[in-house]
Amino acid sequence: MANVKDVNLSVSVFPIEEPQGNTMAFASVAVDNLVAIRGIRVVDGENGLFVSMPQSQDKNGEFHDIAFPLNGELRKAMEAAIIDKYAEEKGIDKPERKPSLNVRVTEGKKKAAEQPLKAAPEAAKSHGAALE
Repeated sequence: MANVKDVNLSVSVFPIEEPQGNTMAFASVAVDNLVAIRGIRVVDGENGLFVSMPQSQDKNGEFHDIAFPLNGELRKAMEAAIIDKYAEEKGIDKPERKPSLNVRVTEGKKKAAEQPLKAAPEAAKSHGAALE
């Protein structure tokens, strides 16, 4: 695949005038004028705006993305372009980008690995020298 920086994304966003739920807008993206994805949603979640790709529901009630980027770099580029276009359409400042859950978990693991292990006081009492 080409470098994501070389991929042309043409984004259209259609804000909902009076949202009834957490969907703030719908969006369409054309990728390199080769394929278009419609039915993308801009959603206002607990951690701010995020992009939800078009989905279908299976017979078990589970949802599955119909169309989606095949790598994280393209996903980030699409999300940024869609949210930036939404902000432009609404005439608001571009929202601060919060790291994804995967990024936060990875950073947390790194921080935890850098800290020395400390035994809980109860364990130190019952196991004494074995923990030293």
